[in-house]
Amino acid sequence: MTVATLAHSNIVHSRSCRIEAGQSRKAKKCLACVLIIGIFVFGLVYILEANNIAAKDYKISELQKEAKQTESINKSIQIEVSNLKSINILEASSNNLRMVKAQKVDYVSSTRTSAMLAK
Repeated sequence: MTVATLAHSNIVHSRSCRIEAGQSRKAKKCLACVLIIGIFVFGLVYILEANNIAAKDYKISELQKEAKQTESINKSIQIEVSNLKSINILEASSNNLRMVKAQKVDYVSSTRTSAMLAK
């Protein structure tokens, strides 16, 4: 090889190395930007989902409180119903309504049942 050919190949080689180095830097910058944007997007999605979960947890706790209150109200109503059905309350109510106890009870018996009444 001659000196001129060797010098020419070195110039061409140095130009191609500079072009590759410039493209490599651009690629690295682009990759860094993509990674930063990706991390930002995933961080934002994570924060939004964490907020959504916290809101749902708050709603669940509120509904559980409401269910406990409804259950206690239901128990108190059941107790009140059982108290009102007691025999003492019914007797007092009948006295207030001026009802009279039955003295003699007559039972009617039939030899035929209602299904046998047809001729």
